[in-house]
Amino acid sequence: MDRNALINLIDSLELDIRDFVILSSGALVLRNIMDTASDLDIAVTEKGFEKLKNNYQLKEKEFIGWYNVTDKIECVVNDMKGKKEKLGKYYVQDINDYLEYLKNSSRSKDQLRIPKVVEYIKNKEV
Repeated sequence: MDRNALINLIDSLELDIRDFVILSSGALVLRNIMDTASDLDIAVTEKGFEKLKNNYQLKEKEFIGWYNVTDKIECVVNDMKGKKEKLGKYYVQDINDYLEYLKNSSRSKDQLRIPKVVEYIKNKEV
């Protein structure tokens, strides 16, 4: 999904913006590092998680702590204190923390993202 579709999906959750942080490819799309994301991964506070549980049929994933909210949205309970940035009206995963995650990942799709993220950080610092 492109940036506009992603924003519409985020807004459809009707969560308070203080109760979630956009992770992974969603954060990259919002930063215009990538054009599209296949899904939306979010970290939610306990309050955000309770709202999701009340509004959706959450299904626990094989990764401990992760849940499928819909076929396009996954969440993990984590307040991300100190590991988020404000981007427009949303909080997104800190780009340097995400880069460290990518560097430690063995997934090929993550390895392909490293040069784009490094370039973004370099240009951001200028």
